[in-house]
Amino acid sequence: MVRSTQCFSAPGKALLAGGYLVLDAENSSFVTALSARIYALTSSVEQSESLTPTVTVTSPQFKEGEWSYSLNFSNQSNFISVSPTDPSRKNPFVSSALTTVINYLASTGAIGKTKILSLAITILSDNAYHSQPNDSMPRFNTHSLPINAVPKTGLGSSAALTTSIVAALMSFYDCNFQVGASESKSILHNLAQVAHCNAQGKVGSGFDVASAVYGSITYRRFAPTYVSSILQAPSSADSSEESRYLESLKSTIESSWTVNTKPCAISRGLRLLMGDVSGGSETPSMVQMVQKWRKEGGESARVVWKSLGEANEKLIKAMVGLGEQANTDASGYDELISKFAQLNSFEMISQGLNSGKIGNLVAEVVKAIQEIRSLLRAMTAGSGAQIEPAEQTVLLDACSTLPGVLGGVVPGAGGYDAVCLVVCESAVDEIVKAKSGVLSAVKWLDLREEASGVREEDPESVLKYL
Repeated sequence: MVRSTQCFSAPGKALLAGGYLVLDAENSSFVTALSARIYALTSSVEQSESLTPTVTVTSPQFKEGEWSYSLNFSNQSNFISVSPTDPSRKNPFVSSALTTVINYLASTGAIGKTKILSLAITILSDNAYHSQPNDSMPRFNTHSLPINAVPKTGLGSSAALTTSIVAALMSFYDCNFQVGASESKSILHNLAQVAHCNAQGKVGSGFDVASAVYGSITYRRFAPTYVSSILQAPSSADSSEESRYLESLKSTIESSWTVNTKPCAISRGLRLLMGDVSGGSETPSMVQMVQKWRKEGGESARVVWKSLGEANEKLIKAMVGLGEQANTDASGYDELISKFAQLNSFEMISQGLNSGKIGNLVAEVVKAIQEIRSLLRAMTAGSGAQIEPAEQTVLLDACSTLPGVLGGVVPGAGGYDAVCLVVCESAVDEIVKAKSGVLSAVKWLDLREEASGVREEDPESVLKYL
């Protein structure tokens, strides 16, 4: 049987509020989904019944961008091992997504030894995920280096990749799976979280995967215990171990996790603007430095941590409030946002406090961003982790003087990845044109917030670029 081509995509992310604190379930974070997406196209591969089924994943934008895996059925259980056909070619995120989804489907009886097809998956990623050599390029630019050698911009490519592959596999092998249904999204979220954690070899906060699935959200993480017990699939042919893994995987994926993924987007008239500074940071080492500081920093570290959580909540509350005002007082909201597009962030505070409820909310957003940055600089000084490095401080300060800029942060874990600004939509062209001083080194990315998460696409809208 040959199935028609399908295409699924998942977005990148920007963590505006919640860096580091997102690791604790009691803290809320604000993460926006981006228009930069990773696409997974599926197509059946004709095969002889006597041959071992295979799944081949190809990423034609990168050198050596092909990974092929054989699906080997256990003689004693329903477990399916996923083995690279070329052991020298490994991609942990592809491998983990395959292992997790295939064995979950095996545990439910959706696939088995007598009814599994070989599959080809083509991966395409929007250009904003990687630093680009110039401004003139095709829709899906091709690189001359392997994927792990091309500098990334920090938009959550591994989470988007994992999520899009999980969606493609589930839709291909399970005819009852509908990516837009709420129950399917819950299954998809849990599968993608397990697969992503397994690929990384640790249980992360999960905000990037949650945003890839659900879009722009306020987020409180799941309990790590949901995932930690099934991080590794069996490595030897032990039927009892294989059966326990399948039972644990099925139970975990189908359980209701204590995770908050409430929709929350930047309101009308405002926009996310991200700039690549061609840097890059080692997030795991930075997290370790912050955790050490929090443990050993005493009262001063506790105060910064608590204050940062409160500042994040202020930003989220103000953003939610602006969204509500955009609906309940549309004309007043639009008029004020248009006026504020002519002001810099400092002027927005002074005038906003005298401009009624909407103006107050804008001022609260600006003040919350400033407070978050101040506390992140204190965390930088205390931990030694370059969360807001001096170079980024100079850049963000310069951006804050431009008309229409409410403020900006180094999103997520910070460092030398892209900077992220919240700006008035009508001021974007002038902001991008500003090239004096440190602004000359910024390459503004061709993306914006796109609140939707994983979704099915028209294959032809992507295939025409191949």
